[in-house]
Amino acid sequence: MQKFNYIVIDDELPSHLIVRKYFKFYSNYICIGTFFNPKEALIFLEEYEVDLIFLDIEMPEINGFQFLEALKKNIFVVILTAYPEKYSLHAHHYIDKNLVFFSNKTQFLYYLPKIIARFEKLYEEKKIINRVNQLSKNKVHTFPKRLKNKSILLTDILTVTVIGHNTVLRMKNGKENIFRMTLREIMGFLPESNFLHIRRNVIINIAHITAFTDTTVRIEDQHFHISIRKQEEIVEKLKIQKQELYKDY
Repeated sequence: MQKFNYIVIDDELPSHLIVRKYFKFYSNYICIGTFFNPKEALIFLEEYEVDLIFLDIEMPEINGFQFLEALKKNIFVVILTAYPEKYSLHAHHYIDKNLVFFSNKTQFLYYLPKIIARFEKLYEEKKIINRVNQLSKNKVHTFPKRLKNKSILLTDILTVTVIGHNTVLRMKNGKENIFRMTLREIMGFLPESNFLHIRRNVIINIAHITAFTDTTVRIEDQHFHISIRKQEEIVEKLKIQKQELYKDY
């Protein structure tokens, strides 16, 4: 059974006791640290690997949101607060900081199974992405066009959208680059093992797919509908690749 390390960051002792008490029902979850001061947790995280953080918001010196801003590692976070109505809107700004769940402390036991299920699902998705990147790390390919005399790595491209004779590349850094290229030129260059042509004018980078259904794929915060005539073929390819990525684990 997969084991996970977690820590608790809260300035109130009862919160620490509650989290640890109910996690006794999940023997594969191991608490490796409890912190009343978020700054001490940041120092700890520089040296130790953690899979999941349980985080309060209202704390002395720095609050939970300031902690997330200072957190350099890519770690999943569950926010537990006594004031969910007060902070819910602000908390959703941190989805890109691997926010797994936002919950009222008093309802922690009720939500714990949902927290566990969501965390493990996101953890598996993240593992797949890391595996894809590992498989392709020795295969550096670049886009045929250059940007300000710099090469564009295919691994940095999220999606390719073709509009007429123009091609729009959406990049990992959030920027968009536009080049004058046709769909035929693009399809003749992009490797089929890394990119999928899901609609008439939309091509996606498989490595950046975080989830998919029978009709859609998700890349970061965007959902893309798969062309009806391509749905069966594309979903089958994704399922096969998913099995391939899992086989070494």
